[in-house]
Amino acid sequence: MLLSVVRLCALALNLLLPVVSHAQAKPVEIVVASFAPYLQPDANGMPNGPIMDLTALLFADLQQAQRVREVPPARAFQRLLNGKAMLTIAAAGNPGLTAIAQQGKEPLLSLTLNIYRQPGTPAIQTLADLAGKRVIFVAAYSYGDAEMRIMHNQPPTQRINANTHESALNMLMHNRADYLLDYAEPLREHLEKIPAGSLAADLVAETKMHWYLSRKYPDPHLLDRLDSAIRARTADGSISRLFPTKQ
Repeated sequence: MLLSVVRLCALALNLLLPVVSHAQAKPVEIVVASFAPYLQPDANGMPNGPIMDLTALLFADLQQAQRVREVPPARAFQRLLNGKAMLTIAAAGNPGLTAIAQQGKEPLLSLTLNIYRQPGTPAIQTLADLAGKRVIFVAAYSYGDAEMRIMHNQPPTQRINANTHESALNMLMHNRADYLLDYAEPLREHLEKIPAGSLAADLVAETKMHWYLSRKYPDPHLLDRLDSAIRARTADGSISRLFPTKQ
C-alpha cells in the first residue's frame, strides 16, 4: 500500500514538473516608454539603450527570462492594469501606478528634473515660485512629487501640455509659456541644436526611477529579488557604468 502511494506521488510530481518548467521559462513582459538616450528605437524600430542592458543584466542574475516592449505610457499603464505586462519603470511615488502596481525599494537610476526658462525670466528657487505662471509639461511623462506640489500652488500654475520634448522646447523658445518642466536627459539632444545661452536651467530635483510590478503578477517576491540584484550591481559599479554622468 505504501509503495502504491509513493508511486502515485511520483507520477503526480512528474505531471507537474513540465508545467512548472514552462512557467519559469515564460518571459516576464516589461513595458517602458521611449526615453532618450536611455531607451529609444534603433534603425530597425527595436528598443535600444542602457535600459535594455540593465534589464538584461538584472534578469540574468535572477535567471529569469524577460522581454522589453517600448510602448507609449498610456498603453504601458493599460497592459499593467489588465495583467498582460508585469513590470515598468517610472518615477518614485507615481500616484497612477501605485494603484495597480507595487513599487520596488531600490532605485534603478536618478534623473535630473529642471525648470527651463529664457535668460530674462526670473529664476525658480522653489516650485512655489511657479504659482500663477504658465508652465509647459510633456504630457506623456510623470514628474512624481514635483508635479503634485505644483498642483497645490496658489494662484494655480497654468499647465500647458506638449506632445514631445522637442515641441515643448519650441513652445518655450517662441514665448508660448514662461517655463518648461522637463528631465535633462531626454531634452539634452534637443538643447544641443539651439545656440548656447538661449535658455537657462534651474535644478528642481533628482528624481529616482524604480521598478513597478503589476499587482496581478503571481509572485510578488520578484520585486524583492530585483531589489537584491540592484543592490549587488550598484555595489560592484555595474549600474553606474551603464548610464552617462553628463548633466
